[in-house]
Amino acid sequence: MIYVRSQKTAVIHYHEIALKGKNRAFFERALMTNIQKQTRDTGCRVKRIAGRLIAQYDPGNEEKLIEKLRHVFGVHHFKVGGETRADMESMKKAARELFENIKTKSFRVSATRSEKNYPFTSHDIEVKVGRVIDEELKIPVDLSNPETTLSIEVVEGKAYMSIRRIEGLGGLPVGVSGKVVCLLSNGFDSPIAALRMMKRGCEPILVHFHSYPNTTKDAIESVKKIAEIISNYAPNPPKLLLIPFAEIQNFIVSKIPSSLRVVMYRRWMLWIAEQIAIRVRARALVTGDSVGQVASQTLENIQAVSEIATLPILRPLAGHDKEEIIDLSKFYGTHEISKLPYDDCCSLFLRGSPKTNVSIAEIKKAEEPIRKELEELAEKAIINT
Repeated sequence: MIYVRSQKTAVIHYHEIALKGKNRAFFERALMTNIQKQTRDTGCRVKRIAGRLIAQYDPGNEEKLIEKLRHVFGVHHFKVGGETRADMESMKKAARELFENIKTKSFRVSATRSEKNYPFTSHDIEVKVGRVIDEELKIPVDLSNPETTLSIEVVEGKAYMSIRRIEGLGGLPVGVSGKVVCLLSNGFDSPIAALRMMKRGCEPILVHFHSYPNTTKDAIESVKKIAEIISNYAPNPPKLLLIPFAEIQNFIVSKIPSSLRVVMYRRWMLWIAEQIAIRVRARALVTGDSVGQVASQTLENIQAVSEIATLPILRPLAGHDKEEIIDLSKFYGTHEISKLPYDDCCSLFLRGSPKTNVSIAEIKKAEEPIRKELEELAEKAIINT
């Protein structure tokens, strides 16, 4: 029986997971689970065979499935098509049926087989199946630059046939590396930092600091939309915590010189983020810092800000420039929201330019007399989240 038209399949390939040695099964199970969750509304069924995953789906859900699989970290690429028995006559018939229903100026066949005791070599499959398309359908072969490539993967008695290969996101399945707390704003940088850590297998807890009523609620609504976009790349929607920062900010403004305020704001954002991380058992903090991009991101100020935390602080965009980050925001889909103007609480209540070389000793000297009050206000903010 030929399944090319009735039983649709996507052959899902991974790359980095294949290098995990004895831990490979753990990563494969995680990827399978994530695919099943992220494609739950397509009705596909996922199984593992011979170093790849097979998703079976209904023909009417193909485009929806493709869109979902494009958002799954850990997938290197996938091919959508159909399956048939792995005997030569079945493959020839399936190829004929497939090419009778498409228009193409040229083609080639690219075959692989996982069982070396299979009676035909990969080259045999390419020649014999290709001859049917060339001689019976009069479609010319072009081995160097074909308009259409027919992929045939012979695995465990089945031949998986496809003319559509779609690139995936790569990386590791979300969740295999543990939880991280990501500081999230409405700008370009921090959403991409969170997504890049998701690509490394991290499960994000999103933390946004807002200064309402010092600012409008527009920033809060925008960050919720960004969180929704990020959730498209996760098996489970990431938790978004909205931290009221206005009272802390007002207190800092009343006690700290303007030149030190940005560093002080960011120190206490990290302090709060770390307390949340401890409570949710996250292993690191994530920020969107890019070295030298703004005053708070000079190496001196990064050091002065970071000193308040004890957990690792990951900065996946540290070496990226703004243009590279904006390109990534277009790729991941956050650009249209991040480009809109918004109220940035870190820029509030500043007179003149912030200091770009604050030392740890200097900021701690300014902070020490009010440390107790700051901790109380920070705990209050966490409680009121």
